[in-house]
Amino acid sequence: MKSYILKFSVMLISILCIGIGSEAFAKAPPVAMLIQVKGKIEYSKNGTKWKKVRRNKFLFEGYFVRTADDGSAQLINQITNMSRTVGPNTEFKIAKHGGELISGHLSKPTQAAGGLSASLNKRFAKAQRYTTVRRSINKKKKMKLSAIKEITLSAAHPDLVWQGMGSDISYNVHIDGVTHKVAPVSTNMVRFTVPTLTGGKHKYSVDLVKDGKVIYKSKKSYKINWLSGTALAKFHDGLAEVKSSAPGDDFLIANYLEEQGMNVAAMDMYRQYFAANADDIDMYPMLIKAYHDLKLKDLKKAEAVKYNMMLDSDS
Repeated sequence: MKSYILKFSVMLISILCIGIGSEAFAKAPPVAMLIQVKGKIEYSKNGTKWKKVRRNKFLFEGYFVRTADDGSAQLINQITNMSRTVGPNTEFKIAKHGGELISGHLSKPTQAAGGLSASLNKRFAKAQRYTTVRRSINKKKKMKLSAIKEITLSAAHPDLVWQGMGSDISYNVHIDGVTHKVAPVSTNMVRFTVPTLTGGKHKYSVDLVKDGKVIYKSKKSYKINWLSGTALAKFHDGLAEVKSSAPGDDFLIANYLEEQGMNVAAMDMYRQYFAANADDIDMYPMLIKAYHDLKLKDLKKAEAVKYNMMLDSDS
């Protein structure tokens, strides 16, 4: 127990004082994805330590996959969107171009239905930048607030969020000249449900208030794109396509929401997904990126520390 505590302490000091993450652990985006998983299927990062595949699984270059006599799946190439059927008693390795058969059966590539994650790779590569944890310098913080520059909302997903500034700070949210008062919170994220707006573009800003006085007035106005009518119908059509391509996959739904600019809804779905699938370390940077995009600095830092600890324990 003492040795474990010592190891943990040394690792935590290294993370906080030196900073590890994107420089040391950055990886290329996933090459492929397993869907329609049936029976016993396992994957390995090095060909020796194997883990069960229980759901849709993103695969990176160098990973191995093997199926038992009852195992089968579809292997989707992330670049070409081509699909291959994985048969029972099959083993293959993920290369840059896709799956390289070692034994068993991989069918010839055919066009996969829909674009499961057409824009994921660029965002995944960007997400790697935010996994580094740098040393904090103790200095007096300026009382100011940043918010996401542009966000898409709808009646089903109407929430704005921003960094909590302390339990003694309240907020004035201005939307198209109308002011909404938001009470203080002790958490590191403030959530405000926007009243229903007309479809299209709207301006918003957030001011800080202490003891009834505005102590920081936003110098910028940000944009809300409120979905309704034809735009909302198009959004739902795309969402239905994702759900039909990979039923029950919350990660891909979160990816689609982020793609559509619904950053708060995407964050909520990523949080839900990783709460249920804590072992999916590979894709965790996407949650960190969600916090970064929403200017939630405290949550971003906390999750980056957690991610680096998970990487260490998984190595």
